This record gives sequence, structure tokens and C-alpha cells, in this order.
Amino acid sequence: MPEQNGSSPLVAMVEPGSTHEQISNALNAQDEFQPVVILDSVNGWVKEIREAKPDIILIDAVLDGQPTLELIDDITLQFPDATIVAILPNDNPINAQKAMLAGARAFVIQPFTGVALLSSLRRVRDLEARRRYSQSTTGSGELSQTEPMQIMTVFSPRGGVGCSTLAVNLALAIHGQIESRVLLMEGKLLFGHLALMLNIRTHNDITDLIPHANLLDENLVKDVVVNHASGIDVLLSPNDVQAGQGVRPEDLLGIVQGVRRMYDFIVIDAGSYLDENTVTLMDLSDRILLLTTPDLASLHDVSRFIQISRTLSYPPGKMLTILNRSGMAGGVKTKEIEAALHHEVFAYIPEDDPKVMRSLNRGVPHLYKYPRSPVSRSIRQIAKNVVELSVEGIGESSRRSSTLMPKLARS
Repeated sequence: MPEQNGSSPLVAMVEPGSTHEQISNALNAQDEFQPVVILDSVNGWVKEIREAKPDIILIDAVLDGQPTLELIDDITLQFPDATIVAILPNDNPINAQKAMLAGARAFVIQPFTGVALLSSLRRVRDLEARRRYSQSTTGSGELSQTEPMQIMTVFSPRGGVGCSTLAVNLALAIHGQIESRVLLMEGKLLFGHLALMLNIRTHNDITDLIPHANLLDENLVKDVVVNHASGIDVLLSPNDVQAGQGVRPEDLLGIVQGVRRMYDFIVIDAGSYLDENTVTLMDLSDRILLLTTPDLASLHDVSRFIQISRTLSYPPGKMLTILNRSGMAGGVKTKEIEAALHHEVFAYIPEDDPKVMRSLNRGVPHLYKYPRSPVSRSIRQIAKNVVELSVEGIGESSRRSSTLMPKLARS
């Protein structure tokens, strides 16, 4: 990982007032971030940003009396190499998600101190440097369909489409395909449901790993994860909402980098809330399984997210779209889905809501309660495709190829 050298050029777009003065004072008191220009209006912002070539653009929630979500969207499209940090007026998850969907990579909440602002800017700079360095080491940045898929994040910008259900059953199906070490990780740090869905009772959760995030060893991880009766390991989010709010992107970065050495496959349930932590998990993933349902609201949100994902510099092929509840009554016709998304659909999971709901309410995964249902068959097929992609990408000389290929030949 390359070290940070010199200062990072920064453009701040803030209305005159106390926030403007606070940011000016904080930036002038240090030399890590070079305030190339501080704009107090949207007039001429394209020219100013083009001339400044900033690494970071700090944008207030309101400029010239107008919300800046559309401005963030425009800047993201025109200057994809700049990292946008939004200033939000309060700790409202809806506002944070809107800012992230518009293209912001991070945000700071008012009121904030100069120390807190600089800490946030420092964290954003370091995480972005790590992400770009990771991408540069992969070569051309092109991701073929035969490269190994070790870490998968299940996400949807639309709530209630079945992310947790897919993550749970996919992890079980992968483990059932091959004798592999599978970790199911809860990326929903607030209001996660994996313990409920798997009927798990434990006091251990991801916060137990945070103090050791950069020095994880296998024994510590084994003490914290829960070994489910199915054979997979499960890393849960905290029951305490306050503890969940305290988990930072750099914590997740250290934890995922540590546990990936210990597992063949990691399935992350990221849910539907888009924030800095979610983007960090996506950055670390080999594939993002983007879940949608055949209704216009879900398709609209997913289509919007696909557009935004291009500003995150994800290589082609990283985003795999999965249509859940395919064929549901009144839904958009399957043949029209790809045209609506402008994106190829990787897999389809049929509608079977009553059985899915019954398995959820009983704490028994659908794959076990209804192993012969169309839903279970489709998820096993997705798992088979995932395993085959990974085996093809690993190569004959790898440790896993000798153990996985015979079993695949029998499947």
C-alpha cells in the first residue's frame, strides 16, 4: 500500500456563515488538505473544479438556498475521479442514503468540530487510496466472468426484496455444493436479521473483532463467529444499535481483509441501506449480487444504482443482477426486465412468497424446509454457477482446484 505524500487538493462548496468559517479555519490550520478554492455559490463551479483538479470535494446540504443532491449527481458524472463528501444537517438515515445514491462517498454530520472534519477527510482519503491501489493491482481493471468469486455482497437499494433470505440460503447452498469453508457475514450493522433467520442465540458479534481488526488470527475469529448446524460460520452484527453506529469503514476493511484468508467463500448480507460502510463492503467484494423484484419502484432504484456504481470505478462484470420473485402476479414481465434495467440479468428466483414467509417465521432456512421447491432449486443453481466461476478462475495449480473439481464433476 503506497503512503500518502504531500497534501490532497480540496474544493469546498459551502454557503457563507458559521459552517463556511469553521471549514476555512480547520483547513487553514493544517497542511494535509490543500483548500484550492472555497465556493459559496454554484456559479461557475464547473470551471473552478476543472481548474482545481481536486481529490476531494466537500459540499454543503444547501447552496444558493437550494438542496445540493442534484449538484452532487452532476459533479459525480462530470468529475468521477474526485471523492465527494456531503455535509448533512442531521443524522437522518434517509438523507444519508439519498446523498450516497447521488454519488457521495462519505458524509459529515452537523454540528461538527474542526477535528472531526479533518478526521473524516483523512479517513475518506485513505480508504479511497486503498481502493484505487487494490484496483491497480488487478491489472487492466476488467473483470471477466471466469475470475474467482470469493467475497459476494448481496445488496439492493430497495428494502424488502429478500437480501437476507438470498444471503442465508446462498451461503448454505455453496457449502452444500462443495466441502468449503463458508462465512455468512451480516453487513447490516443496524437491525440485522440473520440470528433470527437461523435461530442463533449468542452474545458474540462483529464488534468483538474491531479492537483486533488489523491483527486477526484464526483462533480469535473462531471464538467470535457462530458455527451453524449446517456447517457454515456466521458473523453477526451487534444487537445494540449504538454499538452498530460505532462501526467505521476502516473497521470493516480490517475485518474483511483478515477473515478472507480463513474462508473459501464469504457471503455478506448488506441489506438495502447505502452508507460508507456498505460501499466499503462493496469495494472489498469480488462480486455484488444486486437484488431486485419485478415492480417498477424496485427496478427504478436498481437501475439508478447501476448508473451510480459506474462512478465507483467498479470493473465490468462485478455487478450481477438477480431478479427475485420472478413471475409474481402483476409484476413487470420478465422479458422486459433487462430492457428496463439496461443491464443483463444474471439469475432468476421464482415467486413463492408463502413458503418463504413460513420458513422465515420458523427460523429454518428455505433451502432446508423446502429443499425441492423452485426457489431452492434456483438458489442451488446460482450457487453452482458461483462455484464454477471460482474454480475456473483459481487454476489447476491452486490448493482448492484439486478438491473441488471432482465434486463438481458429480453434480
